[in-house]
Amino acid sequence: MSEQHTTAPVPVPARVVIDLGAIARNVGVLRERAGAAGVMAVVKADAYGHGLLPSARAALAGGATWLGVAQLAEAIALRAGGVTAPVLSWLHAPGAGFAEAIRADVDLGVSAVWMLDEVAAAAREVGRTARVHLKADTDEA
Repeated sequence: MSEQHTTAPVPVPARVVIDLGAIARNVGVLRERAGAAGVMAVVKADAYGHGLLPSARAALAGGATWLGVAQLAEAIALRAGGVTAPVLSWLHAPGAGFAEAIRADVDLGVSAVWMLDEVAAAAREVGRTARVHLKADTDEA
């Protein structure tokens, strides 16, 4: 008995269309609702797959006053792409290379004593003051 093989039709390739105007408009709505508060647009993970630099620029055009990223490499990529707005990076592993971030005026989220020690050492190394945002665990358990 011969085996019959049927080939399924080739589906249309998937594609994603990123509407940078929608990003700017959405941030604009948030900015209006924020009143006097600043708005941070989080563009971590390549802006959730939407493109780090284009999405960051669209968010800033919409009124974001800060950008947030998880990794230092993302913050450095923003700076290398010409972004001068304040950037906060908050997830760091030991030996993360804080000196480059301090030189690039990246604010650093600090959630552990070892991290604060590394940031302070890097600031001394480059002769600049580091800007840090301290995460404090307030759980009383």
